[in-house]
This record gives sequence, structure tokens and C-alpha cells, in this order.
Amino acid sequence: MRMNNWTRRRAVLAGIMAGMAPAAFGQSAPREAEGGIGGTGIVGLLTDFGSLIVAGVQVAQDDSTEYTNAFGRFSADALRRGDSLTIEARQTAAGLLASRVHVTNPLVGMVESLVAAENRLRINGVSVVAENGSAGLAVGDRVTVSGVWRAGRVIASRFSAAQDVDDMIAGDVTRGFGAVRIGGVDVRASGTLQLQSGSYAEARGQYDMDRGRFQASDLSAGRFTGAAGPLEALHVEGFLDPINMAPGFRVAGLGHSFARGLVLAPYAEGRTLFEGPYTGRFAAAKATRLPADSGARRVLLRRLSQNRG
Repeated sequence: MRMNNWTRRRAVLAGIMAGMAPAAFGQSAPREAEGGIGGTGIVGLLTDFGSLIVAGVQVAQDDSTEYTNAFGRFSADALRRGDSLTIEARQTAAGLLASRVHVTNPLVGMVESLVAAENRLRINGVSVVAENGSAGLAVGDRVTVSGVWRAGRVIASRFSAAQDVDDMIAGDVTRGFGAVRIGGVDVRASGTLQLQSGSYAEARGQYDMDRGRFQASDLSAGRFTGAAGPLEALHVEGFLDPINMAPGFRVAGLGHSFARGLVLAPYAEGRTLFEGPYTGRFAAAKATRLPADSGARRVLLRRLSQNRG
């Protein structure tokens, strides 16, 4: 989809999406507060290859595409289906082309506890639900978790052996009572005073199970880097979390707020794909409810990406 078509298509998309009323929104203050930069921001799980299929869109790569995670650069060959990705893409005549592909793992750490019968784990003090099962995992394993945040826990799509000695946590920042939390976990580090509530941050370091807090040696703020230019649109797969600011919800773990005039309550309970312009806030113009079953969700997201042509 060409970015210069978004303005014209917003009215059409609004009619498709029941209960949602996109509104024009000022840019300067929200953009400064949230640090939103990029071209097209795409956030979700890697559904398939043949270009990268993420959040219902196909994104091509070339020799200029940069691949990163919280620990540095890596090879495109290391990508696996189910990885949590943040992509910054620019529009070309052939479609979207990735400038940067960032593997956005919510957690890297040791399995503290495991209830195999319920596919529930605890890592870095965070409850994790393994949507595709927890076979092969054991207490004491150090793992990298892919997935999405929901109500303070992670719905995990994939586990792999941790490749670094550091632990990591990445997600929404909350501040209050003298504490700074990422994903609900108390984080101690120099630089936390600069983090704003509702923003996105990644912390590397060590999780202290005895104290229930994360001691960060390295802290990175913001989801997008500007690799593809000013952010004009978002495609985001995730769950809504309630907040005490209009419009009453945000996408868990995203770090960017919705335009205030949207009606989001109909999408509060399930996984949803949100799409639309970014105008300093996420002026989502279309929502697609996604199946809870990962196989059915993969089929739907592939179909959506193919239908975009």
C-alpha cells in the first residue's frame, strides 16, 4: 500500500471497521512525547517467509536491510517463524522494503518455575503462557522468548536457547511510587529517569529472583529508530490493555498511544490486528480480530498479506 494513499483511504477503512471512528489529531506534542519515527512500522510475529509476512503484510528485504536484536546485529538466516519482530519499512514501486528488522523478544532469562500441564512458566518475574506448548523446557533453562504482551504476562509463540549471558526484558514502561517498571518488573539502572510512562524500552542485565527486580546494565528507549524515515503508518498485532487515558486502551507492549477519539472496547478481549496512519498517535482505521489458535491465525494473516497484492 502506498503511504500517500492513506489519507484518502481513511474514510473507506473507517466504514469497514465497526465501532471505530478515526479522528484527525495534532502531531507535534505526541510525536515528541512518544519518539515515533520510522516509515511504515510493522509489529507482530513472523508468520511466514517468501518475503517476511508480519502483521498481515509482506515485506521484502535486500542487501541494505539491517537485522538487529537487543544484543546487536545478526544474520537474516537466524530468523524463525514465530519470532517477535519490529520492522521499519519504506514504500517502493514493488511494495514495502525493510530498512530494519528488529527481533523484539519480550524476555530472555531463566525458567524460574514451570507448570507443564498448563503450559505456564515464570521468567524474569513475568508469567508466560506457552501457546504452542512447553515441551522440552525445564526449570533452570535459559531461554529467549518470542510472543506478545497481554495484561502483564507474555503469550509466547516460540522459545529458543538463550545465546547471551545477559537477561533481558522489553515492553511498556510504567512509573509510580519511585519505581520504574518494564513489563511490570521493577528495573534499576542509570537512565531510567528519562523513561516515560507508556513508552517502550528494552533492558539488558540480570534479574534478581530473590529481590524480584531487574538490574540493568544497558537500557534502550523507543521501538523505532528512524531507519525508514518519519513514521506514517502502523500495522500492529497484539492485545489491548486498559489505561486511565483516552481512548481507554493501548496495545500491550507497543509503546505508542492511540488517537483519543477511537472506540476500542469491542476489541478488548482478543488478539487483534490494528492498521492505520500514525499522526503522532496511532490513528488506527481498521481492526481485524485474529483467531486464538496459532494455526488458524497463521492462515488468516497469510491470506491478508496475499490479498493486499
